[in-house]
Amino acid sequence: MKNRILPLIFVFFLTFGYAQKEIYYPEYNYQNLKDGTYEIKSFSKEFFKKELPIIKPNIDTLNPKEYPNFLNPYNKEIVLFKNHDLTELKPVGKLTELTQVRVDSIIYKYKFKDLTNCVWNRILIDDKYYYTDADIHDFSISKDLNKLNQKLKIIGQNDGYDGVYHVGYPEYFFMIFTDNENKVIYKTKVLDFYLNDEFAMEEDILNLKWNEKNNSYEITLIGTEQKIKVSWNGKTSEIKKL
Repeated sequence: MKNRILPLIFVFFLTFGYAQKEIYYPEYNYQNLKDGTYEIKSFSKEFFKKELPIIKPNIDTLNPKEYPNFLNPYNKEIVLFKNHDLTELKPVGKLTELTQVRVDSIIYKYKFKDLTNCVWNRILIDDKYYYTDADIHDFSISKDLNKLNQKLKIIGQNDGYDGVYHVGYPEYFFMIFTDNENKVIYKTKVLDFYLNDEFAMEEDILNLKWNEKNNSYEITLIGTEQKIKVSWNGKTSEIKKL
């Protein structure tokens, strides 16, 4: 049986010193929209039923040079695969906790009429490669918390709109607090907050100030219609919608 060779389009660009590949299938365009909605395979009940090992997360110490992005199950499990062939997917494990990742390749397969996308990422976790079609958290803001000798990383997920994959403003924010050696002290859940502002700059969406009375930082995310404040004293957090 002859193998069909697809005229794939490869795009290379550097991310934190690494060459990241973007691979486009010829069907991935607005002239070849598929009917229905794309079901994310990493969240599929078909694979959750299988006995799969739990994949150990890489989250003890942040290493933004080697692992600039994150994969966050947040109250779910994410099935990771050995391949990305939709006709014969091979699951290899489940991720149940937040982990750092490096995206090696992004594979754009199909678009659907409801503007969902079939896009797969080849990711690296602790020197092992996996495939997933779950969305990657690929946006971050880093701040020094000098009063506490700590650091803050605010992480979001670039949220595509009008059928464009991950080109837009970030949503689904969470925060990680570390010491000055990047060892993780605390991680918040994904916050109940929506930015909903495609033109926002960092100075528009973030207010960071020290509260002398409480000896804590007040970190406020500001959206078009919502605000949320995270108070952090170096050990514990308090989250409040404003």
